[in-house]
Amino acid sequence: MTRRVKEPVAEVERTRNPESVVERSRSPLDLSSPQTPARQDSGPQRSGPQPVLRDPLDLSPRPAPAPSAPRGLARTVESRLYPAPAFGGLHQLTASHAVVRLNPRQAAIGSLFVTGTRGTAWEGEDRTTGAQSVHREQIGTAIPTPGNRPLVSFVNRDAVVVLRHVRSLRRALFIGAGGTMTVQTFDGSAIAVQGALGPGQRTVLTATRIGALLELRAESVPEQWDDGEIWREFAFTMTVGLGTLRR
Repeated sequence: MTRRVKEPVAEVERTRNPESVVERSRSPLDLSSPQTPARQDSGPQRSGPQPVLRDPLDLSPRPAPAPSAPRGLARTVESRLYPAPAFGGLHQLTASHAVVRLNPRQAAIGSLFVTGTRGTAWEGEDRTTGAQSVHREQIGTAIPTPGNRPLVSFVNRDAVVVLRHVRSLRRALFIGAGGTMTVQTFDGSAIAVQGALGPGQRTVLTATRIGALLELRAESVPEQWDDGEIWREFAFTMTVGLGTLRR
């Protein structure tokens, strides 16, 4: 037979609960905080910077995040256009070469003169429209400018666009009288426009503002069309009737 030997109570308790042993060994007059034996943490240690906890009572503004790198500069309206000859680079607009563009300088200084047109129509940036014939018959709404001068109107027998205020213009058209039209700017640059781009056709010159540019395009309509039919073809609807225009 074997006899089981009991372990000393003190040793067993020290092994199971070392904190209680330390507590009982203290003097009853010792008022200091009890010291807890250091425990070894066998868990994995985190590496790298630790997150900084923010005080919930801290009302100071949070630092702004660093701006992200731009993906690229925004493309302008002008940069999305297909290539076209510059105004002054061609001598004449024809069916095969029907488009030229005025650069920002040409489109913002002086006036644009169109000779050889029987009538003009315009649309402002606010979508108001109007028209005038070479005989000064007018319909629709004029686009005023500082100095009480219309943005588009006839002066003598020339249709004139005041380019200083071209930002107020969305588009305009000039109906050919049958012969060659000419377009001229302040610096003397000029271009001719064929009066007919094909048999039985009449040329209509359109001017469209695209950003800081002004695009001129030669278009064709049937020769027998009157002004009202041409306006409808190019989606011009006169806003307020101020008179009658020659048909």
